[in-house]
Amino acid sequence: MPNKIKKWLLPFFSLNTSEQRGILLLAVIVALLIGFNLVMSFFIQENEKEIPATFIADVDAFKKEQQKINDSLAIVKLQNSGQVSEEIAQQKIKPRPFDPNKLPEEEWLAMGFTPKQVKMIKNYEAKGGKFNKKEDVKKLYCLSEAEYNIIEPFISIASAYKLAEPKADKKTNKSKQAVLLSTEINSADATTIEKNLNVNPWLANRICDYRYLIGGYNRIEQLQEVYGMKPDTYEKIKSWIKIDTSQLNKIDLNTIAFKELLKHPYMDYQTTKAIISTRDKIKKFKNIEEITQIEGVNDTILVKMMPYFYILPQ
Repeated sequence: MPNKIKKWLLPFFSLNTSEQRGILLLAVIVALLIGFNLVMSFFIQENEKEIPATFIADVDAFKKEQQKINDSLAIVKLQNSGQVSEEIAQQKIKPRPFDPNKLPEEEWLAMGFTPKQVKMIKNYEAKGGKFNKKEDVKKLYCLSEAEYNIIEPFISIASAYKLAEPKADKKTNKSKQAVLLSTEINSADATTIEKNLNVNPWLANRICDYRYLIGGYNRIEQLQEVYGMKPDTYEKIKSWIKIDTSQLNKIDLNTIAFKELLKHPYMDYQTTKAIISTRDKIKKFKNIEEITQIEGVNDTILVKMMPYFYILPQ
């Protein structure tokens, strides 16, 4: 072993003094560089351990927020072009009973339509456009077929003759007010409602249309939800209203399809999805009380919907 070391060192000592100093200096520099790299790798590794808790989490949150914004902008672009899909339309559009003629912009926006869509609708009206029947709304190129299918059951257009209805004299009004009759609101047709409760024909039709949408009236207060029902009209007729709850068109939660349940005016996308997803997991509901235990169900919606739910006995 000493001979090997001597063999390696012998060439070094054969060099002159300047050459020996240069080699020693180079060796020192190399040693310092190696030591520096070792120390830096230690600090870098320590810093990398701290990054996930401080910086990476913020970056991930930022990326997710940016993705949401990008998705939202993409959806708005699809809506504006009338090409939104049925799934997205179900999430975005929240309809309520309405007459599209001269409907305020804020009402369109509240239902989930974009400002550009509303502007196009108002431009259509400004040019003399009018909706005489439900199908006329479908002709708006800024609305997709999926959006129209969602709002179609909620469209209620006043009859043309209602706009030109002559003013009745006071004597006629007094005579009509004197003949209000008790009316079972879940079985009466529009003509009976008009005559018995002394309301306009268009309002009687809307009362029947909304009754169909919700599956029948469970409470008198629901009449206030009818589009065009004024507070004074409601106060005038409410004491003459009778409700037969056996006339309700109830929903079998074990057979109803997702889209059909979502069409109900009281339901929203999140609650509908929670109910149907739970049913798919457990295969079948055994009793109504199970609905109250579902996570993600809106309590306000549940209170309104419970009278319309039932489980078909096995």
